[in-house]
Amino acid sequence: MKFLFFRLAVILAIAHSVQSKACSAFLLTGKDHNVVGFNENWKTMPGMIVINKRDVLKRNISWQNLTTDQTKANKQWTSKFGSVTFNLLGYDFPCYGVNEKGLFLVELYLEETTKVYNPQQPNMFWAQWIQYQLDNYQSVKEVVDHLNDGPNIDWWPNAAGSHFFLTDAKGNSATIALLNGKYTVLTNKEMPMPLLCNNQYPKDLAAAKKFDFLGGNEKFDPDQNNKWEDRYNRAYYMLKNYKYDQKPVEYAWNILNSIHPGEWQTVIDTKKMNLYFRSDLKKEVKTIDITKLDFSKNAAVKYLDIHTDEKGIVNGYFQNLTVAKNNQYVERGFPIGYDNKEFGTSSIFEKLKKNIVKFFENILPES
Repeated sequence: MKFLFFRLAVILAIAHSVQSKACSAFLLTGKDHNVVGFNENWKTMPGMIVINKRDVLKRNISWQNLTTDQTKANKQWTSKFGSVTFNLLGYDFPCYGVNEKGLFLVELYLEETTKVYNPQQPNMFWAQWIQYQLDNYQSVKEVVDHLNDGPNIDWWPNAAGSHFFLTDAKGNSATIALLNGKYTVLTNKEMPMPLLCNNQYPKDLAAAKKFDFLGGNEKFDPDQNNKWEDRYNRAYYMLKNYKYDQKPVEYAWNILNSIHPGEWQTVIDTKKMNLYFRSDLKKEVKTIDITKLDFSKNAAVKYLDIHTDEKGIVNGYFQNLTVAKNNQYVERGFPIGYDNKEFGTSSIFEKLKKNIVKFFENILPES
């Protein structure tokens, strides 16, 4: 009996762990609409929305750079495009974002992830790798074409990794997984529906093909298939059955809320370049008009707390991001992202915080 109880406890713990890291991303696209939706399903998290400037000189940062005295840069670049990103870990370390050309990129947890290593390229912490793509490219094709000559993705130590979902302003989409030491890319041609959760794309698609909306024998009933593990099927069903009614943004919100609302929720209309977001602590939907943001070299780097009390269009509520303010998000975000209770009081974390100040002291004002 004790053995059975222990086994059940382990199974439940594993199930909770998998569920807690589960997210969903999709593209609702057509002739007159191009709308991205994303649910960040994990836990209540601090975070900020950052306006990243173009024409900023940057350098690669690996996990080793963050946590040791080896802080020498192996790669430098100047950002070509401005972007809006959602950052748990502070400046230049986003979980996802969109740049001014409409390229959207997000990471979603994937257990089977491996490392792709090119000895001729430097390592780059996974979150900065997302920013690197937004800084340099404006289309899905450009990102995919430069995967093998770009920096190596450096994951958290002793943890799995992620796969990526990306879209652009022309309605192109792709998924990027790191499997068996290689990049595995699926583009529009290989994806009958631009939708990604936390399984490899072919696995979720194969499971969904048993239902009638994909030619299978089993009738899909949205009222019955409403469990957590059904979210891919529900999203696919809703995306497939969308009939253009000039309200794709509203429909995207319906999908997100139908497949279990995330702690962070984001919808981006890359036709009109409007970004909508909400959090589990502040459930009112806010709007950012990306076309009216200042991404110029001489502008200040600005941020807005993701749990802001402001409502409506929030462009005017962004504040200047300083080293001191960035450190506050680093101190709260990294222990959560690393998912280790002891990390926040470790000597490694103290080193990390000091290094981050050095990395960005020439980009962010001190106070």
